Amino acid sequence: MMMEPTVSFSFRRLVLAQLSATCISIVGWVACTMIGGFDTQIVLVGVVEPSVVLIVSIVFLALFSPSKQRPVATASTLWSANSFVRFAAALGLSCLLYYLAQFGARPMMFSFLLTAVLLLFCETKVIARSMAELSTSTEE
Repeated sequence: MMMEPTVSFSFRRLVLAQLSATCISIVGWVACTMIGGFDTQIVLVGVVEPSVVLIVSIVFLALFSPSKQRPVATASTLWSANSFVRFAAALGLSCLLYYLAQFGARPMMFSFLLTAVLLLFCETKVIARSMAELSTSTEE
């Protein structure tokens, strides 16, 4: 009977990817809003919103326990489901932040989308690298 290959993802690499994506998002947002001459509250949105997304992402990453060995198909499916639930939870917290802090809706949504896209890009790069390492190790 052929064993299905298993994979695990580095928790440390994923957290660093999430942190990097968030920092890029914040720096980009602050630079663009400063250059554009926007209000300081809009600048603040670009710092607070990505921080909320980062906290939610790290919590859901810990719940996902990426370092656990799983079959490749299961790990991929769980990662997709985790990403969906994580962004839905972050969006829910962003709605609470919108009502509590009275930030503008448009800047919050743009900041959320910028951070979410960068998070997915950076995480996908880490996961693809893990899959590539698995692919080269199974060929040997």
